[in-house]
Amino acid sequence: MGKKRGRPREFDREKALEVAMRLFWRRGYEATSISELTSAMGITPPALYGAFGDKKSLFLESVQRYEQSAGQFARRALTEEPTAELAIRHLLLEAVKSFSNPKNPWGCLVVLGATNCSVESTDIIEAVAARRRMAENAVRARIAAGQAAGELRDNADVDALSHLVTATLYGLALKARDGAPHGRLCAVVDQLMKMWPRKAGAADTFGRRGRKASKQPNRR
Repeated sequence: MGKKRGRPREFDREKALEVAMRLFWRRGYEATSISELTSAMGITPPALYGAFGDKKSLFLESVQRYEQSAGQFARRALTEEPTAELAIRHLLLEAVKSFSNPKNPWGCLVVLGATNCSVESTDIIEAVAARRRMAENAVRARIAAGQAAGELRDNADVDALSHLVTATLYGLALKARDGAPHGRLCAVVDQLMKMWPRKAGAADTFGRRGRKASKQPNRR
């Protein structure tokens, strides 16, 4: 006689994960309690533990879901544009569009989701920091490719430039969380790109494609 089948889950796991992701996105890991999660997801604590393991596992799976959905713009921006300048501009404008989307929690889950965590959550802090380092490496690689292609001035500092871009990216997430209007965030991107170390004589790549991403109704 074969084993009895376990009782099927009485909830949609993917929908529950989407709810958890958005709650973590809005409140952060530390401030989100199990009771808030189960209430929002419409499940019991045993069901949560049975489906996702624990709160930490649920958070990390939520971060992964974020990167594959709302955060997917970063990979596209860095791979679809023909020059590093356009790629970085596209990245930052798409970040503004995502971070200030009135249909979503403001800001970025990967940037802001694990701030103000306790000592007990050091592993969560490091896991999210590792994901940010991967993103920073991707930004640096795209800028370095632009330098190798002769797009940047000879004295351009790739490391400093990549740190400037990612610091701006994180700052945009924080400003969006604080309620900065979409247009003001786009102005930050414009100011940064005016300082891009384009090689003398190279064509200005600020074209229609680069500005298209900034068009979004103001949320205020």
